[in-house]
Amino acid sequence: MTEKSPLVFPRGFVWGAATAAYQIEGAARADGRGFKKILEESKKPYDIDFARSMAAAACSLFVDSGLSPSLAFTFSDEVSLVFLKSPFGGRVEKIDSLIAGFLSASLSLNLKRHVSMDCRTIPLCRQEICDYLVERQDEAWRNHVFSYGYYMLRREGSSPKEAMEMLRGLSEPQIHEIVYKNGINLAKTPAWERRGVMIYRRDGQVEADWDLPLFSKPEGKALIWETLKCSPAGL
Repeated sequence: MTEKSPLVFPRGFVWGAATAAYQIEGAARADGRGFKKILEESKKPYDIDFARSMAAAACSLFVDSGLSPSLAFTFSDEVSLVFLKSPFGGRVEKIDSLIAGFLSASLSLNLKRHVSMDCRTIPLCRQEICDYLVERQDEAWRNHVFSYGYYMLRREGSSPKEAMEMLRGLSEPQIHEIVYKNGINLAKTPAWERRGVMIYRRDGQVEADWDLPLFSKPEGKALIWETLKCSPAGL
């Protein structure tokens, strides 16, 4: 019986924590496990204190983990990290375990209760970084629309099962219209709810941007590339 050698990505591969796509240095994504129960007492559909805890955990990864992500993007219970230089020589099991463990510990301290995160690595090529972040921000918007629709129905007296059944099969624009007719303009909700939060290093300081542009627009793409060029790894 022979011992298997660690899985190592080739030189030039890019990493990120969240979801990703092509191949260069690397990529990865961390998600909360069992957070539905943890957030039972939180404000619905969004809780600013929980969002701050997620952002703080992502910021601490830049400062205290020994990793050097170029940027992080977070929404809901998800954190995406983009690395222009793969840590640990691209060893997948090492990257996954350290990111999941560090964020679990940091978030547990912030929330003052035990929580668990998992992590997956995603092949990501530099030319696809923007596309990846656009896709995650699109998911943040879909989550935003559904959450407002679901909790609107719950406040009106529907049970969790009934609310899910009423929304099942409806398109995003249809749910948006239902919410709008009930007096909620989703385009006017806080930007961090709709578009997520980005964390990055600038002039040696870790910053969190809570008022992001759309990554699919020129302004958003310019922000991504400017941030990556200012990262320690550069482009």
